[in-house]
Amino acid sequence: MNRHFISTRLVGLIGAIAFGAGVLTSTPAHADTCAANTACSTTTTFDVTAGVLDITVPDTADLANDAAPGENAYGQLGAITVNDERASATPTWTASVDMTGTTGFTTAGGDGAGEVIPETSVYYFSGDATATTGDGTFTAGQPGTFTEPPTTPQGQTLAASRTAYGHTGGTGNNSATWNPYITAALALSNVSGQYTGTIAHTVV
Repeated sequence: MNRHFISTRLVGLIGAIAFGAGVLTSTPAHADTCAANTACSTTTTFDVTAGVLDITVPDTADLANDAAPGENAYGQLGAITVNDERASATPTWTASVDMTGTTGFTTAGGDGAGEVIPETSVYYFSGDATATTGDGTFTAGQPGTFTEPPTTPQGQTLAASRTAYGHTGGTGNNSATWNPYITAALALSNVSGQYTGTIAHTVV
């Protein structure tokens, strides 16, 4: 058998395969082929991404209005913001606030007489939102306008968990920001000093 002939056939076959593969890989994909004056359609897709539900609060706050024993110390806590980026068909959430599990506001360690303002004497007033985005219904836990100075405490005590703000209805993303007032009703027995306590917000 002629080895030159076999070798030539193999080279030709390999070349044909390589050429065919090149033709296959270089052919562009077409959505459609249409005659003149006929609309050609391309199916197009993209994703709407989803994020998380979170709440942002100030690290620290100093109530602007101090008070003497028997009076009301009060002030705004700072901006609280719930941001819902879940892109949900049912973007319902509730933000809660409490001081439960604490001893309220204390000074000098809170061990001596008159050094504690219990959570039953601390009041939270969310007021109306300062800003919202998205659709649906936003509801304040303690709606309205805070009256300064408070002759009596306004809002709800933080002796239990309270609703600060909530959202129902709508779809997609939304957000709400409010700046709540805190009022501490001082007893006549409270001593002087800087009082410190922890107020916690959560959103679910």
